[in-house]
Amino acid sequence: MWRMAHKVEELEVFGEAQRFCAAVTAILNSSRIRRTSKLFNQIAEANESITANIDEGFDQESDAGFARFLYYSKGSIAEVMRRLRRASARGEVDARAVAELHAAAETLGKMLGGFIKYLKRSGFKDRGRFRI
Repeated sequence: MWRMAHKVEELEVFGEAQRFCAAVTAILNSSRIRRTSKLFNQIAEANESITANIDEGFDQESDAGFARFLYYSKGSIAEVMRRLRRASARGEVDARAVAELHAAAETLGKMLGGFIKYLKRSGFKDRGRFRI
């Protein structure tokens, strides 16, 4: 059951997203992908947008607005995983690490999906007045 959170950091899904993003960063830092390469930057930017969209969505006035940003986060997870799998196939990233990350991506995606369903059912339209 979801409870009213007053800060984005109070959301379990946000904590899970932070752990996922830290794992992606660790994979990138140990990879053979050059930090100056387009691929490195694409993965890093998509990874950053996962938590950034949750954070931005939390500040939306309605639950529908929040849910929209959670969809963006789900898309960023898919992009990160797609690019990491391709890099893994080319030998630029450790295949085992990407396989382990896949389970975390699935868990986070399901958490986001469940939260989106909850927000869409609630239909709350004035989230701002309940924040501290």
